[in-house]
Amino acid sequence: MEINLIKYFTPKRAINAAIILLSFNISKFTKKPVVWGMPVSYSIEPTNHCNLKCPECPSGMGVLTRPLGLLNFEDFKNIVDEVYKTGFYIQLFFQGEPFINKNLDKMIGYAQSKNMYVSISTNGHFINEENAETVLQHAPDKLIYSIDGLDEESYQNYRIGGTFEQADNGLRSLIKKKKELKLKKPFVELQFIVMKQNENQLDDVLSYGEEAGVDKVVFKTMQVSSYENAAKFLPSNKKFRRYIIENGNFSFKGKIKNHCFALWRTSVITWDGKVVPCCFDKDAGHQVGAMNGKAFENVWNSQDFNQFRAKILRNRKSVDICTNCTEGLKVNIFEIEQ
Repeated sequence: MEINLIKYFTPKRAINAAIILLSFNISKFTKKPVVWGMPVSYSIEPTNHCNLKCPECPSGMGVLTRPLGLLNFEDFKNIVDEVYKTGFYIQLFFQGEPFINKNLDKMIGYAQSKNMYVSISTNGHFINEENAETVLQHAPDKLIYSIDGLDEESYQNYRIGGTFEQADNGLRSLIKKKKELKLKKPFVELQFIVMKQNENQLDDVLSYGEEAGVDKVVFKTMQVSSYENAAKFLPSNKKFRRYIIENGNFSFKGKIKNHCFALWRTSVITWDGKVVPCCFDKDAGHQVGAMNGKAFENVWNSQDFNQFRAKILRNRKSVDICTNCTEGLKVNIFEIEQ
């Protein structure tokens, strides 16, 4: 089982989750932001540096206008100290490659010491046979391992600057050592973004995942930001698209409704303490506050954040980051248990 919620839900965390859900439903009904409680989960960015140059990733392509940097361990510790009594889940990633931050192991360990579930997403290029055991000594509860092609041509068509050989070696080394040491963590999820150049590999991906020993294989639809990239990368099989393409334009398959649970259940904090509404605000263009010595709760309940929530409740389509967002739509992933 990927996550046992009972293990992480203290009475205080359970009550917090219940009142967050209640306040969200009241907000949906009244069209006015009512926020009781704190987030149940957090995305905290170890770094926005990346070693790859993926064409739809603003971090890898170097188009982020916000500064590049590394999260300081003490800043991370301060955030955890404030939120762990009500929050139970931390995604230690946002933009960038988490393993670039040399303090990642300390961050994982500290959050886990507070009985928080830790998830990390990686391209795998910082894991190898030599350091696999060290990585496992400080393993997250869940490791999302992204491999978007089973040969060099399909892999490097999108994961520019990396190699399938390196990613494959890292994955196999990690799982081999995990089995040797008879460890339960991390739960390894192989994530595969379905694109034009790799859509013929889906059956092979399932076989690869089983042979490599991952715990789950997840097929993910691709996000694009331009018609040019839609034409270049989106698969022929419409089942694996989140968009409709016609007349030189692309649009979401689903209907965007005027509410978003993400603004109540979770929060995103960049490496330098900016608080942004959600994970689709990659360049912090809609910053709703900043830590800078402040208590997170003050930002969470700030006028700026509630004004943003109010805008979503009135007209979500008017917010640019929402027009390419999968929240509330079943167009993002296709999961197959191993």
